[in-house]
Amino acid sequence: MSFSLLIKPASSLCNLRCRYCFYADVSKNRENASFGCMKPEVAHTLIDRAFAASHGGTVSFAFQGGEPTVAGLDFFRDFTAYADEHCPKGTQISYTIQTNGILLDDEWCAFLKEHAFLVGLSLDGPKQEHDLCRVDAQDRGTFQTVMQTVQRLRAHHVDFNILTVLTKTLARHPQQLFSFYKKNDLRFVQIIPCLDSLEDGGGAYSLTPELYASFLKTFFRLWLDEFRRGNYISVRLFDNLVRMAAGQHPEQCGLLGQCQCQFVAEADGSLYPCDFYVLDPYRMGNVMDMPLEDMFKSEGYKAFLADNESSRNPKCETCWARPACGGGCRRYRPFYFTKEDYCPYADFLTACARDIRWLARILSQEGGI
Repeated sequence: MSFSLLIKPASSLCNLRCRYCFYADVSKNRENASFGCMKPEVAHTLIDRAFAASHGGTVSFAFQGGEPTVAGLDFFRDFTAYADEHCPKGTQISYTIQTNGILLDDEWCAFLKEHAFLVGLSLDGPKQEHDLCRVDAQDRGTFQTVMQTVQRLRAHHVDFNILTVLTKTLARHPQQLFSFYKKNDLRFVQIIPCLDSLEDGGGAYSLTPELYASFLKTFFRLWLDEFRRGNYISVRLFDNLVRMAAGQHPEQCGLLGQCQCQFVAEADGSLYPCDFYVLDPYRMGNVMDMPLEDMFKSEGYKAFLADNESSRNPKCETCWARPACGGGCRRYRPFYFTKEDYCPYADFLTACARDIRWLARILSQEGGI
């Protein structure tokens, strides 16, 4: 079987001060906002526990933050060396890392290539939009540095994709964002909405539901037109919707409509069920004290599942679009239903469902799904 761990080796530590940072919002709602950098003994125990839980197959180690590279290249060298040495026969290892890219020099890129890391690089479109929110500790924009990282990753032949946070400002310019991806040959992208904070409500950069739907409809048309021209750009949400229309299972968690345990490991070894909810009430235990399978029995995990069910909107049960979202990710639900009798996701699907089904038929015939 396959098994995945999402690891925060530097907890909430980061070398940027992004104005919308969702993990800063999460961590400030905990008793301990940061657990510092992960110690080698914790990392080694995580690896051992993951191998034990996988029973063969593939073990996926995904690194996020904060900013995971703050833990240092030596941490990752030790991690991969230990994993290689202790990997059971017949088990495969895969690595991914989500990063702002600021620290990725040639030495880093050579390491990432050597160990076949898939890199998720945070880039919020053109310079003006990116630099509006993604700033360093001195409040300086980071666009030029990130674009240099793109070139460095390419020079080292490191596989990477782009993660863009869709702010209120950026959502008003779907054509500009799509043109930016095309111009820079960025062919694998994931776009996630900038949401309100957990406790304080709306932020200066948070989307409105109507603006999100408007962006998705326009961006989908641009994407579809490009596909018809023979130029396919992978947009994660659209790829998953086409896959679902073809009768296949989505790989994107938020489309399942049912929360599942992601095994998110904080730097001290504490485990949580979801990256959006690395919060004290949902702490499942610590990897130093118990095997991963026992986490399912924890009160934290039970509370997480119960709160997911209680947050469902009854209107989803009769919505025609429910098969394409399952009622949506729990973290998105308050945003989806800000306005009475309106859902941005259903609005988008109403406009685009016919073309999604057409794409599913075409790609199924061509064996492209």
